[in-house]
Amino acid sequence: MSDLEFSRAALWPWLLSLPLVWALAWTLFDRSRASVVAYGAGPARGGLSPLWRSLRLAVLLLLGLLCWMDPRSGEETIATERRGLDLLVCLDTSRSMLAGDMEPTRLQRALQDVRALLAKLSGGDRIGLVVFAGAARIAIPLTHDVDSFRGLLAEVDTDLVKVGGTDLAAALRRAREIADPDNRATTVVLVLTDGEDLAGAGRQAAGELKDAGLVVHAVGYGSALGSKINIVQQGQQEFLRDQAGQEVVSRMDPESLRKLAAATGGEFVRAEATPLPLNELYEKRLLPMQKRSYEAGTDTQKQARYQWLLLPLLLLMLWDLAMAGGRR
Repeated sequence: MSDLEFSRAALWPWLLSLPLVWALAWTLFDRSRASVVAYGAGPARGGLSPLWRSLRLAVLLLLGLLCWMDPRSGEETIATERRGLDLLVCLDTSRSMLAGDMEPTRLQRALQDVRALLAKLSGGDRIGLVVFAGAARIAIPLTHDVDSFRGLLAEVDTDLVKVGGTDLAAALRRAREIADPDNRATTVVLVLTDGEDLAGAGRQAAGELKDAGLVVHAVGYGSALGSKINIVQQGQQEFLRDQAGQEVVSRMDPESLRKLAAATGGEFVRAEATPLPLNELYEKRLLPMQKRSYEAGTDTQKQARYQWLLLPLLLLMLWDLAMAGGRR
């Protein structure tokens, strides 16, 4: 019994109210008996005294409350199964994502949205991260470990990919490479970018993913008006300039992202139009998807022991009915 615990231990303060319940019940039963004697309408046969009746009621409540608190002791083996989706996040880490038309920057806003999505994932979902600029690389492999993913996400910046540019096609093809080929129907690709497909091959790669059975959803960061790109040079903040010395203005390209997502049957969402675009996609498009079983096995947990209390509770109630003597 040393390992006895209650899964609803927070209910224990209610036990302190039982003495008050007993005192009120005893008062009511005592007054009721006194009234019966005073009016000469005693029962045909003697019943229990108010003291014992109130004690019996208090014991019934005690057993019921302890049963509700769900006592557990010992261990039992149970079958377990994980079901969920594979989420492949392709995050644009090119320097255009440093534009300040979203607070604090496009990249930081995208990272905030990914962190918000992590709180939505069930225990069976896996998530991986592909970062891309002019090339693409796997930053975090597919994992169930959301806490580790969250920790590694803090290290993401524009220095992870040294090649400049924004090659959406490379990101999509890398996501296709790491997707489980036997379970692509339960795999989703999420592209987070400002949509500047400078390589011009994003839609073609999206068609390849569609042929492979993968759906791509896109989230666009930035505004159509565009914004200058903040960079740090020699310890000072300044705007990025092109080879001609002109300050670069980066604009989000919603039309290309919309076409890219539509090519695979996916959806395009503007990040500026909703506070949590990834959560919206998860609830609207991902939750209704059929999920697959990742692994089946066994686990151990505390064994329920409420029966120890339920049986005497039922016996006491039956005895109470049998001893009612015609009383309601």
